[in-house]
Amino acid sequence: MKQLTIVIPNRNRIDPSSNFTRLQIESFNSQTCKDFDITIVDGGSKNIKDIEVYCDKNNITLLKHDLTDKWNKPLLNNVGIRNVKTPYIMTTDADIFFAEEFVENLVKLLAPNNFVESRTQYACGGVMAKIYKKEIDPIRNTEHRKLGRTKKRTTCGGLQCSHIDLWTKVRGYDERYLGWGSEDMDLMCRMGISGARIVWMGEAIAGNVLVFHQPHNKEDAKRDLDDQRRNLGMLGSIREYVANKNGWGGIKDSDV
Repeated sequence: MKQLTIVIPNRNRIDPSSNFTRLQIESFNSQTCKDFDITIVDGGSKNIKDIEVYCDKNNITLLKHDLTDKWNKPLLNNVGIRNVKTPYIMTTDADIFFAEEFVENLVKLLAPNNFVESRTQYACGGVMAKIYKKEIDPIRNTEHRKLGRTKKRTTCGGLQCSHIDLWTKVRGYDERYLGWGSEDMDLMCRMGISGARIVWMGEAIAGNVLVFHQPHNKEDAKRDLDDQRRNLGMLGSIREYVANKNGWGGIKDSDV
């Protein structure tokens, strides 16, 4: 059995014909360490048939959850976390890709009480276009790792990784958060309250940024900002490490 599963929540973001979906699976296939599995949790994508073929072709486990309401990334993450069998679980987004030595560096940080975060570099459209024009390999070549905009150390997003016992202790993500990003900040805060050791990947292991984020389009950015305003009050009122006193992130056992 592998020691790590990477969980990717999705609704209408994974498109096998797009550059970033291609980059993500290529980055997984190119890893110098192969000790991981991938699980995609889909919440009602319109192109689900294409995703089924994509997962089958790339040996990816596909879980389907009937997400008929507004996008809920924490819920889909919780479905994935509760269904995988490996001792360590990492969550990430469908629009992120990784340098080829990413998993090799990540496994060095895996420990029962470690909660691993990472700096994430935005791969801006102009830089990516320049890379393709020059035919630079965006996964193996280090030139692009110094380009684009890098998220601050205190900003979560990109990936979160810990032992299943820690995921269980905090009862997963808080499913009340909408949009992107706030649920990660909430999780890191609750992991810290629980006594977990917060480890930042870019500081524990020196070197180039290993995680790259596709920039959201303007429409997504506006919607994200609206959701963030709603989430601010919740982020300022965290007092306990459990996401939901009555269950795992709000999911009933019958839903999994």
